[in-house]
Amino acid sequence: MIASVITFMQTYLLPLGGGGVFLATIIEEVIAPIPSALVVLTAAFFLPIHGGWSPEFFSSLFFIVVIPSALGVAIGSLAVYGLAYVSGKPAIEKWGKWLGVSWQDIEKAQEKLKTTKKDEITILILRAIPLVPSVVISAFCGVTRMALWSYLIVSFIGAAIRAFILGLIGSKVGELYFLYAQYFERFEKIVLTIVVLVVVTFVLFRIKKQKKVSI
Repeated sequence: MIASVITFMQTYLLPLGGGGVFLATIIEEVIAPIPSALVVLTAAFFLPIHGGWSPEFFSSLFFIVVIPSALGVAIGSLAVYGLAYVSGKPAIEKWGKWLGVSWQDIEKAQEKLKTTKKDEITILILRAIPLVPSVVISAFCGVTRMALWSYLIVSFIGAAIRAFILGLIGSKVGELYFLYAQYFERFEKIVLTIVVLVVVTFVLFRIKKQKKVSI
């Protein structure tokens, strides 16, 4: 899959420069199976931002890769954020008792996100870590109904830091960027699998506990 995605980007998107990176990142956010490190690594390798550690290098990296990618993450992730935001309440009201959470708990979390910067900083840090699946962060912010503007700003800043790190890797490792992309994909799948297993285990535990109480 990685090879076909890279070929598509090379042929249709990367010739557009920063605009192509922006479009590729939106596609990457909407289509979950695409590794979230792939676009930045590929763009940083193929686009004309090579050279030493000169001001021109960093300027090209920021304007061609980092900023378009961060904008793409912020906007593209709204699909998952919006879906979780809209469907979160009915799902929690229906299944929340098995999870040990009520919609009132979610509303409290929402108020907390409005009144403290600590949680926003946590989301920003998670966005900045390359190995944390974007879909998990977007869904969490949607379910807890994090304020839209706060979500967009935090997502943009975190994604910009992440894109800068990946951009440096992509621009410096040469042909090894294929190997790095595969590693990131593998680690992301592991992290996502762990998250799913933890949630499923917790749900089963709550269901078993609820049954014992009802008996």
